[in-house]
Amino acid sequence: MTKLDFLYTQTQLNEIANEIIHQAQQEGASDAQVELSESISTDIEVLNQEIENFETSHENQLLLTVYMGHKKGHIGISSIKLENSRELIRQALDIARYTEEDSANGLLEKEYIVTSLHEDLQLYAPYPINNSELITQTKELEQIALDMEALISVSDGASTTLTRYNFVTANSHGLNHGYQTSRYSKSLSLIGKNAQGMQTDYWYSSSRIFTNLSANDELAKKTVNRIKRRLNSGSYTSGKPAVIFESTIAKSIIGSLIGALSGGSLYRKLSFLNDSLGQQVLPDWFNMYEDPFVVHGLASCYFDNEGSVVARRTIIESGKIQGYFLSSYTARKMNMRSTGNAGGSHNIHVTPNHHGDLESLAREMQNGLIVIETIGHGLNMVTGDYSVGASALVVINGEISHFTDNLTIAGNMREILQQIALISDDTEFSSVNCGAMLINSGIIQVSVK
Repeated sequence: MTKLDFLYTQTQLNEIANEIIHQAQQEGASDAQVELSESISTDIEVLNQEIENFETSHENQLLLTVYMGHKKGHIGISSIKLENSRELIRQALDIARYTEEDSANGLLEKEYIVTSLHEDLQLYAPYPINNSELITQTKELEQIALDMEALISVSDGASTTLTRYNFVTANSHGLNHGYQTSRYSKSLSLIGKNAQGMQTDYWYSSSRIFTNLSANDELAKKTVNRIKRRLNSGSYTSGKPAVIFESTIAKSIIGSLIGALSGGSLYRKLSFLNDSLGQQVLPDWFNMYEDPFVVHGLASCYFDNEGSVVARRTIIESGKIQGYFLSSYTARKMNMRSTGNAGGSHNIHVTPNHHGDLESLAREMQNGLIVIETIGHGLNMVTGDYSVGASALVVINGEISHFTDNLTIAGNMREILQQIALISDDTEFSSVNCGAMLINSGIIQVSVK
């Protein structure tokens, strides 16, 4: 990892990008945008103290979009050299000639393009670890877990990933900016066994800074505890109980909310939250905001994929929708302006209204289920109908009783959002920050397979 470095400086990428934009206009493009990027990634996977996979990759990419009026052509290759750039441009223009004209096509309006970068968000922190130490640490993570608990019979693998990214985005409206980022992660998957059978679970840690990853003993303990709670299994009967979504699942519920408020669904009228600006969609205590400028943030950025300025903003206030997630294209389709969300959302934060961990939230619920795993992607974005397979912990009289699986949970996402009773503050640093979520009874149908 330490021996590989980027082939290009930011200045070199700026110059190459400028030349490609210049060439594109010479070849007949009315406008053009190019993204040049390179990434260096090292991945190691260990199983039972043996190296299953160990690879380092260094990849380059050029993504070019050209416009001929309102016609658009897009092409990408795994090289950022200038030698064949004109041929690439001609191919993109040829694509544009055969596409249908769309009045919403075009570059981001000049007035929204970022002109200067925000204060240092510290998104790049290269870490000088050699291969030998990387192997040692990954093996150690697995071994600590196997030595920790007799019920943990087998490892299902430990892994570590280190990635560095270097890019520049430029267009014919004057944009030419870029920066470098890093991202590190490690994960552990285990198999537990007792007289009732075998169960598997995992946990992970992710950060912009390698030394901010969870310590091996901490990650191993978390994974072991997730397995142990599955090993005391029992039954459950169908019904419409109160349901807690563990924080990992609660984030996916918030992800569905973000998807419903995103331009791609909204302009096509394919969202269960069409025309919802100003509407009371969630409880009046519910607040959600977006912050692109979190230092070390996993979804922090200086500008979006089109070069738009980004800003801290409130998405939902007192349960009412205050904003959508729009690119320039989807904004034009809706006669609105870009919100700086080409490429997605930037660090979502849901304000909790309950202090405590999962057990504390279970005491508030008294009786019901804690969903700890879902299977499938069962959301109809148009109607909001939601149905997935699930595994859960059964709560009786405020205490976690046992584990149960082979469940199906179903409901309507709009009703689920309206009936959120509590959100805990047990979230971990993430791109979507939301703690465990309690849904009132009578909303989610639970069926036993």
